[in-house]
Amino acid sequence: MDKLRRVTTKTDKRPDAMGRPAAEAARDRARRSEGYREARGEYAAIRELREKNWIAAHIRERRFELDLTQKELADQAETSHSYISKLERGDHMPTIPVLKRILAVLEEELLIGIERRESGEEPEREVAPVPEAALA
Repeated sequence: MDKLRRVTTKTDKRPDAMGRPAAEAARDRARRSEGYREARGEYAAIRELREKNWIAAHIRERRFELDLTQKELADQAETSHSYISKLERGDHMPTIPVLKRILAVLEEELLIGIERRESGEEPEREVAPVPEAALA
């Protein structure tokens, strides 16, 4: 996880289709649209959470994209609403079986990766689905 880096891009100065800076266009959309303001606030909270717990941020972001409530996600993943709430706050780390069920509801698959590092060479990475034996 120490290899994960945030990718940032400078979009404030990039013009939109009308030639305005992107930040100015975003402010205009926020003034006109309640839904846009809500989404903008949610993504700001997700960015902040990503600094604390990237798994929690990913789950929250994907749930938001799929327009699922925490309760709906919990019911479909066969866990409790309070568990999802704690998870999305970054206060809890799920077990592999629970994480796999949550990601299945979010239309994603849990993969496990291994990285081999040898000095002076690019790291070798291998990624595979979680073996069924890990779910028992």
